Parts: sequence; C-alpha cells; structure tokens
Amino acid sequence: MTYFIAQILPYITVTVFVLGVVYRLWRWAASRIVHNITLSPFPQTKTEVAGIYLREILLFRNVFNFDRPLWVGAWPMHIALLNVIGGHVVGFYFLGKQFVYLGASEALSKYLSNLLGTVFGIILLAGLLYLLYRRIAIDKVRQVSNPSDYLMLLLLISIVSIGNFMRLVPEYGMHYEPVKEYFTTLILFQPAAIPEGNPFFIAHLLLAQILIMILPFSKLMHLFGMFGMRWIENRVYKEPAPGLPNVDVAAARARGTGLSSAGSTDVA
Repeated sequence: MTYFIAQILPYITVTVFVLGVVYRLWRWAASRIVHNITLSPFPQTKTEVAGIYLREILLFRNVFNFDRPLWVGAWPMHIALLNVIGGHVVGFYFLGKQFVYLGASEALSKYLSNLLGTVFGIILLAGLLYLLYRRIAIDKVRQVSNPSDYLMLLLLISIVSIGNFMRLVPEYGMHYEPVKEYFTTLILFQPAAIPEGNPFFIAHLLLAQILIMILPFSKLMHLFGMFGMRWIENRVYKEPAPGLPNVDVAAARARGTGLSSAGSTDVA
C-alpha cells in the first residue's frame, strides 16, 4: 500500500489535477457571455482593473465589506495556507536554509523555517475549525451547505492536523533531506521508497493527494475561478457589449434605451 501511495499515486494525482483544471478552465472559457456585466463603478484603465485584482486577492475586500465575521476566519486562513504551501516548496528545496540568503546562520534559518511553519500551521488549523463552526452553528450558512462542504473542510483539517502533529512532535516528523530526495526522484521519474516509513507522513501524503485530485471538481476551484470572475465583472467597460444577439444599438439609442452616448458610464 505504501508503494502505491508513494510511488504510483503521485503520477495519477498530477494527471488528474492537470487534466481536471484544464477541462474546467476550457468549459469556462467556452461559455458564451452575451451581456457586458462589468460592475459599476466601471474601471477606466487596466491599471484600475489590476488594482481591483490586488485588493480582492490580497485583502478579500468584498468579503470584508459584506460579511465581516466570515472575513475574520477566511482571510487569515488563506494567508496561512499560502505561506504553508510556499514554506513547503521553499523549505524543502533549500533544506530550511532559505534565510541564509538574508544574512541568517544555517542554525537560525532552520529554526525560523520551523517556527514559521508551526505558526502558520496553527493559524491555518484555527481558521479551518472556525469555518467548520460557522457551517454547523450559523443557520443561514448551514442552509446553503451541502455534505461536500463539510467533507472538504474535514479533509483539510485532517491534512493540517497531521502536519502540525509532525512539527510539534519531532520524533514523528520528517527531516528536510530525505523529503527533498524523495520528491526529486518523483520528478526524475525514478520514484524511491519513502525513508523511515513514517506512517504519519504516509497519511499526510495520501490525504494531500486525495485533496489535489478532488480540487478541480470542487468549490476549491475558486482558486482559479476568481481570476475569471474578476475579469468578467471588473474589466474596462466597452460599449456596445460584444455578443448581444439581434440588438440594433442605433435603434436602441433612438428609443432612448441603453447608454446615452458612447463611453458614458451613467446607465439610463
């Protein structure tokens, strides 16, 4: 079973993830948008559009404005998730010595790497537990939740909990070197057995791969979908909107419907 999880399943996981994401993106791109639904106030330049993107991606502005209690849990959770994923990639690649390039000693770099990983792991777990609490305890959230929402949260909580356990209890953890060597052999299509046969690492790896395979077919695709949604809703407004079927713009103007003049941002 360990052989399958560590040496065969990773290739299946990557294949399912890539094909699933490409399929979902293709479906979105092929969908016909027959109305220009840019939201007011309309951005006038691409710089303004980029500003909206950054505010939404970095600060979750809409969530902050319309559901402050959700933002309190969602924003820290996503920031912690970004740092945990980045910490995995950078930490294992540089063997925990990434801070040496900022002037720290190797010992201090490894200490900081472990400390930040632990802190962000705890923040991530707290955020996930808070989101699960909201789905269970708040009636209006519970009404729009379905079983998959709970299962995804429980899967994420399980992955993060095992990862935190391995960090907080070093004798059950994994050192940087063997993990880097293992992933290097996967990339080179010469998969090697996982050193030490750590059951917690096996469980962590298995659950993470299940999550990655499910992601393209779940609500977690908002990771990619938010960029398309932002483009549709916040791109520079151009009128008349392309793709409107059987619409005579000149006749509509003569009747006094639609926009009063080309480029105007005041809707009649």
